Amino acid sequence: MIRLIEFLIAIALVVVIFLVVGALLPSKRHVRNTTETSRPMPVVVDFVSGFKRFKDWAPFKANFVTSGPDIGVGAQVDYNSTDPMVGSGTWKVKEIIPGERVVMSVDNKDLGHDKTVVFKFKRVGNQKLTVEITEEYSVDYGWNLFGHYAGLYVTRSIGDPMKRGLQNLSTQLASIPKFDYTELPVAPKIVKIPAENLLYASTKAKRANEDIQLAMTNEEKWLHQVMDKNDLEPAGPLRIVSTELGQNDYSFDVAIPVKKKGTTQAPDAPLPALDVKIDPTGGNPVKFVQTAPGSAIMTTYQGHMAQLAGNREKMKAWAAVRAIPLGERPYETYNKGIADSFTSDGDFVTYWPLKAADAK
Repeated sequence: MIRLIEFLIAIALVVVIFLVVGALLPSKRHVRNTTETSRPMPVVVDFVSGFKRFKDWAPFKANFVTSGPDIGVGAQVDYNSTDPMVGSGTWKVKEIIPGERVVMSVDNKDLGHDKTVVFKFKRVGNQKLTVEITEEYSVDYGWNLFGHYAGLYVTRSIGDPMKRGLQNLSTQLASIPKFDYTELPVAPKIVKIPAENLLYASTKAKRANEDIQLAMTNEEKWLHQVMDKNDLEPAGPLRIVSTELGQNDYSFDVAIPVKKKGTTQAPDAPLPALDVKIDPTGGNPVKFVQTAPGSAIMTTYQGHMAQLAGNREKMKAWAAVRAIPLGERPYETYNKGIADSFTSDGDFVTYWPLKAADAK
């Protein structure tokens, strides 16, 4: 009997100690880790303000389903994992202050409430070109004493995965072109591209404005020669399709969408087939193709064509942040023709087609 009483007293003491110590432990916990990236601030903020690429940098493996906007307040990801340590839950963007922070709510079965993940951003370095990314996790256990004890291990249970997530985030950011797409005069958007009858000629020139302009002009003459012999006229402005912009050379196609003279094409009508005859005499390089409909990222620009290469890289970065798969060859419409495009009066629309399987 005495042993039983001693046992009960021991249990009571353990319970009392558990309650007292648990009550004295902090009811709130905070974990913080930091990394850096050389990518522009807007790219970094946008990258973590949506979940289209969350699976690439998430601190855990799971099945992910996104909803809400691609980027912005309300963007949400629901996850579910067979790993009991991960389980299921939801992250949702609650607040964005550009250049300063992104706040996310976290809802899962872990102990605690008011769980938040906050990404804070700061420009660092001598020229302020590096962005310091600080990720902070906060949880409130309230009067849940088991939570108070769980908080003792939060630097491992949450902090270690957070470090992995930040490493993944830094790696993924490094794969994005180092261009600030917010500098584009018009924000990119996805548009539908109809099927077209297209004449084109491939060429290459030294990477000098005079050589490029001459090559474009020469190929344009061939295109118009074929149009005249086949009773065709332009169905849209001349375009330049970039193949490769090397350090010394620029490979590209000069192309014109065409139609029979005097005809009109309704937007939703089937594209008429054209019987285009091309005489190869004299080395005529022109080819004819009927393109398939698809989708592309589009933006506009006014100025000298020399800036178009940088604009294309900005569009590429914009697509990478949003996990939009791009096709291989972007192109510009030279809305004022070739000569004016090599002055500050150039007027362009840039298109970057999506991969066929992803065209919508």
